[in-house]
Amino acid sequence: MTTNVASLVLNANEGETTFEASGEYWIWKATGETTNGLFDQAITITLPQIGPPEHTHQQEELHYILEGTYRVKLGEQVFTASAGTFIRIPGGVPHAWRSLTMGKILVTFLPGGLRGFFEEMRPLYLAPQLDMQAVVALGARYGLVVTGPPLMD
Repeated sequence: MTTNVASLVLNANEGETTFEASGEYWIWKATGETTNGLFDQAITITLPQIGPPEHTHQQEELHYILEGTYRVKLGEQVFTASAGTFIRIPGGVPHAWRSLTMGKILVTFLPGGLRGFFEEMRPLYLAPQLDMQAVVALGARYGLVVTGPPLMD
């Protein structure tokens, strides 16, 4: 049996990219499409003072902070996390984060399938005004529910 090494190895900065006008840049290392739905994995590069609203989704989410400092809300717990911190977010647990500095996170979703949300979110961020009804409807298609405001410092 022959294995295609190209499908198993990506060098630094290789992967499909998604730019979010919200201040996030995603480099997808693996997606549900390439892993038979097992997981999505990306390097997320973040500008200072950005982050999503508090939300939940069915997927388990793993964060390994590579660079920078973040304020994180996981359930009712709020804490500061920096390079070297690993965070496991069980599916269904409300969570949010806010970058305090420029940063980089290795993010994994188990099972895969959330990449499409980020791809479809981009045009909504590029609109003159963010249409929250469209964001909520898009999130619902991916099992993502906004449960609160963005985390502030």
